[in-house]
Amino acid sequence: MYKKKILIILIIISSIFTIGFTNDIQDIKMEPIKIGGDNNYPPYEFVDSNENFRGFNVDIIRAVAIELGLEIELIPNSWENTMDALKNGEINAIQGMTITPERSRIYDFTEEIVVNSQNIFVTKDTSYITDIRDLYGKKVAIQAKDVTKEIIKSIPNIDIVEKVNQMEALEALLSGEVDAFIGNRLTGIFYVQTFDLTETVKIVGEPIYTTKYSIAVKKGDDELLSLLNTGLKAIKTNGTYDKIYLKWFGEDIFDINQKWKNLFSTALVALLFSSMFIYIIYYWNRSLKKEVDIRTKEIIALNNIAMQNDKMQSLGKLSASIAHELRNPLTSIKAFVDLIPLKYEDERFRDELIKVVPNEIKRLDELVSSLLDYSKPKSPKPSKIILKDILSETLTLLKQKIREKNIEIITKDTDIYFYADAPQMKQILINIILNSIDAIEDNGKIEISGAVENSKAVIDIKDNGVGVPKEMLNKLFDPFITSKKTGYGIGLSVTHRLVNQNNGEIKLNSELSKGTEVILYMPRILEIGDDKNV
Repeated sequence: MYKKKILIILIIISSIFTIGFTNDIQDIKMEPIKIGGDNNYPPYEFVDSNENFRGFNVDIIRAVAIELGLEIELIPNSWENTMDALKNGEINAIQGMTITPERSRIYDFTEEIVVNSQNIFVTKDTSYITDIRDLYGKKVAIQAKDVTKEIIKSIPNIDIVEKVNQMEALEALLSGEVDAFIGNRLTGIFYVQTFDLTETVKIVGEPIYTTKYSIAVKKGDDELLSLLNTGLKAIKTNGTYDKIYLKWFGEDIFDINQKWKNLFSTALVALLFSSMFIYIIYYWNRSLKKEVDIRTKEIIALNNIAMQNDKMQSLGKLSASIAHELRNPLTSIKAFVDLIPLKYEDERFRDELIKVVPNEIKRLDELVSSLLDYSKPKSPKPSKIILKDILSETLTLLKQKIREKNIEIITKDTDIYFYADAPQMKQILINIILNSIDAIEDNGKIEISGAVENSKAVIDIKDNGVGVPKEMLNKLFDPFITSKKTGYGIGLSVTHRLVNQNNGEIKLNSELSKGTEVILYMPRILEIGDDKNV
């Protein structure tokens, strides 16, 4: 029973408080809330040609009233009169005001409905004003009691001309009454676009003041302030605010000069980063090139040293080989000469002398001729050569040696032509066939065939001689390198050089106890400029 009494008392107390709070809201709802606004501050608030009060602020406050079920009365007036009306209690709120420290001491503000900025407007032909510092000593138009006055009053020696609204301030600029007009950026752009002044007026400098723009109530009117904040949060949550914002401001409203400035700034930043990147790449490439140049010079120097060493070694080998090749026939000749006084009467000695000494002299002559050909090569004079014809001439010269070893010569498909120096080509064939003859024991065989591959004539010379060890194949074209048991080894070196001089190519295959194959690739088309010697 006691508990029931306590519960009844609590219910009665709660009902009393609820009734009292509801009555307070009802009191607010019963009397229309008077809200003032500037009658010429587009696109925020303005009276149009049909005497309708329109703008962003008007739509916002009406949306809040609908959301809360409030009855409101909108009162447009000049900005100065509107501020005085709130101060005197003639209205309950101003639907849009820029927040400043000074105003915050007089009014309470809701959460912001938009962020505003103040900008400098000048005529297109004005070049002496580019930012706020250039306003020193100039006449500047502003709206009376606008936040702009608080901003620029700290700048000395500015002649401030106050106008009833921003339109009149802009007109003062156009008439030449003032040097510049400072006002709300979006309002200024609205006037410029509405009256087609884009070729007459421009914005200069950065925004000189960016502030929050809110609904203002008298200081201490917490009840109305709380109610308005509740309504603002509701329309921001349900999407109504966004629709109103897009209706009056669009996605992004700014003047053409600012567009170009933003584009220029973006391009400048991009150019700066690109330049830095290019410089880094350039510096890195230059450093890398220097390093490569240093390493290249080192490699060239090492190669030169190696080449010099190779040349010295080759020269040493060449000298030793020449000395050896000269000494052999000279030793034979000297031996016979020394024996002449003792054995001249010996008929067998005389016959041997007549046979050996001329042969040794011939060997010396061939050696000297080969050395001359190797050291001072003649420039080739290419002409059209039929393989069958030059091969016939070559084999005729070597007939005796071929007969001595009873070697069989087999030719096939030799009716092909190519271009080369005829004497040099004959020397090439002689050297190759002689090497085959020397490598063949008695009753051997040499096969010579021709073929055509693209623009080349292919001459294949194959023997069944003793062959060459694999380790010597890569050295056979060096001077005085030979697999012969007797004689000098400069023939293949000369052959290799002569083939190259005639724009040909030579390949060599060999296998011990099976034989050797030499393949020549000679051109069937004259190189440009070669036909002048044909």
